[in-house]
Amino acid sequence: MDDLPCILVNGLVNEQSMKIFLTGASGFVGSHLVQSLIAAGHELVAHYRAPQLLNIKPQHNLQVWSGDLNDVQSLSKRLQGIDSVIHCAAEMKLWNSKKALHETNVLMTKNILKASKQSGVPQFIYMSDASVAKDPSIANLDVCESRALPSLEKFPYSHSKSLAEQYVLAAGDETLRTISLRPVSIWGKGDLIDRILGKAANLNQFGWFDQGDYLFSTCNIYNLCEAVNKALLSKSNRESFFISDGPPVLFRQWMSRRLLAGHYKVPTLSIPRFLAWPLARFTENGWNYLPLRGEPPLIWEMVHLMAHPFSISIAKAKEQLAYEPLYGMEEGMLEIEKNRI
Repeated sequence: MDDLPCILVNGLVNEQSMKIFLTGASGFVGSHLVQSLIAAGHELVAHYRAPQLLNIKPQHNLQVWSGDLNDVQSLSKRLQGIDSVIHCAAEMKLWNSKKALHETNVLMTKNILKASKQSGVPQFIYMSDASVAKDPSIANLDVCESRALPSLEKFPYSHSKSLAEQYVLAAGDETLRTISLRPVSIWGKGDLIDRILGKAANLNQFGWFDQGDYLFSTCNIYNLCEAVNKALLSKSNRESFFISDGPPVLFRQWMSRRLLAGHYKVPTLSIPRFLAWPLARFTENGWNYLPLRGEPPLIWEMVHLMAHPFSISIAKAKEQLAYEPLYGMEEGMLEIEKNRI
């Protein structure tokens, strides 16, 4: 495993060690959390769907489990003695995957919650998404947790994360404390830019809406790891927390810097934002009704997530979790350049 910058574990190494069950350990967020939690001195049981494909082996402070997360009885046995469940496993595909999103993000979360209660786990931390609070009908600047969650049925991914979060928070009681973390636009080595958007930019298939000149909150993966470590120490129950890098930046400024850090092309094409929704609908219809290969270059959910201003407040996380972002934009970009894929 790559070494974490020592700043990530300052103040945590001497904290009481916990036994943690982590889902989604092979994903972008989960793989970073494995390193962060072990570095913080915790004992970790990490769920990998296919550990043999990743060459993951048990080691000091890390046990590997690849059982069925939907098998409540089997999972509840494995959770015996666990101090905290951190649930990161999720379906991330945005196109033509409504059924898979519901089964994985909603139903599986309910099963893991049920198993956690049966086994007496005292804390459950859910990795939600800031998009659960992004209302397409109003301005979304400096959004805080007190805002009522909007209806997001037109956006299957955000909708599934919202439903799952609501189940998690409702499950909190005197025996199981539940917390939902809402990171926004998570970035770092191995992120969405490395997996999809950077390649699209190199093929001139990625561009700006309204020149990208709008405020946007982001969350470096190391800052999210810090938030998780703080949440583990919290006694909060049935609470949600937005997590970000702090003050928002211009979307174009951040995305351009991120593309350059990964040695991808920076697009110059821009179209007016008022064309975003009809253009996305046009491309979705084409892929729905014509024998076209691959996935459409633009869909409604991507417009919802990236084409509009969106900034969040982390005042609640600062106050109740003692969370402070450790990485700013430039520090995070330098870390990517140092460890470029």
